[in-house]
Amino acid sequence: MSAVAGEAIGVSPAKPQLVLRPPLILALSADIGCAVAMYMAAYWIRFQGDRIEMFLPKTLNALPWVVGIQIGALFVAGAYAPRLRVDWLARVILGVVAGTASAAIVVGLAFGFEGVSRMVFVADAVLLTSATIAWRGAWVLRARERVRTRTRTARGRFDLVDRSQELTTVSAVVEGLYAYRELLKNLVVKDLKLKYRGSVFGFLWSLANPLLMIVVYTIAFTFILRVRGEGFVFYLMLGQLAWSFFASSASMSTGAIVDNASLLKSVLFPRAILPIGSVLFNLAQYLLTLSVFLPIMMLWYRVPVSGPMMLFPVFLALQVIFTIGVALILSTATAFFRDMRHLLDVALAVLFWTTPIVYELGQVPERLRLLILLSPISPFVVAYHELFFYHQWPEARIWLVAATQALGAFAAGALLFVSAEDRFTEQL
Repeated sequence: MSAVAGEAIGVSPAKPQLVLRPPLILALSADIGCAVAMYMAAYWIRFQGDRIEMFLPKTLNALPWVVGIQIGALFVAGAYAPRLRVDWLARVILGVVAGTASAAIVVGLAFGFEGVSRMVFVADAVLLTSATIAWRGAWVLRARERVRTRTRTARGRFDLVDRSQELTTVSAVVEGLYAYRELLKNLVVKDLKLKYRGSVFGFLWSLANPLLMIVVYTIAFTFILRVRGEGFVFYLMLGQLAWSFFASSASMSTGAIVDNASLLKSVLFPRAILPIGSVLFNLAQYLLTLSVFLPIMMLWYRVPVSGPMMLFPVFLALQVIFTIGVALILSTATAFFRDMRHLLDVALAVLFWTTPIVYELGQVPERLRLLILLSPISPFVVAYHELFFYHQWPEARIWLVAATQALGAFAAGALLFVSAEDRFTEQL
């Protein structure tokens, strides 16, 4: 269509260009700042108290090498390419992982491996990946929103509008979620009704599974394995219920898009409602179950109400944000790669045993404790144990890991979802 013809029917001949790549100086400054902060944070998380002073001199000497090699690896991976590529997320992850691994080798050879913690480099890779993805995701999503705003302003009164494109930014999705809040609520209520439809006992069946687990765990750990820790079953259930919420949400999210093909092809609505609805459905079950078992377990084990328990909604909100991010990633990935469901089953089986649910974090050998803490659900489970079982305020490192993982997962999930949303119907 020519420009004249386009103007005749009110279609703008030129659209505002979408500049997704941040300026090179800004990108370098942000990555260098994140690299420095995450490397020092990794040592701070790994070593508490006076022990960090033993490693601090060599840590500061190695800092320029580590940051320089990480930034160089990001350059080689194409993270600073003039045009932002479609696979930028994979390139950033590859650059951070390769750069951190190379930095560990160089630091070991240059300064010696004595006084250098290998686990710190693993933590640094995880934290830096989340940080670099989070700020890049925020930048790209904001850039998409600016272009959307300029496009809507530039359109004439009789412009032809592709409404599917109107839902491909985060603010548009948030606005859509609010506008379609009744649909979101009805989806959650529908799933709850379908689960217990035709059942005589209804919601009581949701309580049966945790109750059975309490009986089995009590017999297994108290009378067979002879774990005599006071209130161990209470400790166990705090982690188990939080894990069940995450695992069920992740499993359901893999079918959020592919199992609703007819709905996606016939009705225009924010597609993010489907995976978010899966998370909220499991959140409703988690809260209902918790509202019954938590008071009972606290009364049974004579657990007093304490001040740290007031932080439970904060950590629950962080876990919900993290779970929504994971749900968005899994629902998008499954739409393009159906084997994701089977891979998730294997991943969940591994993650369960790398999360301190049936054991305490303090029982893990010190050299592996940091890896366990960095497991996706570990900071939230550890926080719940601190709040309700130990009656302690969570340490700053728990806050740091939980917030970093939550924000990183949500930014990556939101960006991946809105970028692929307009191609879902092609894959169904």
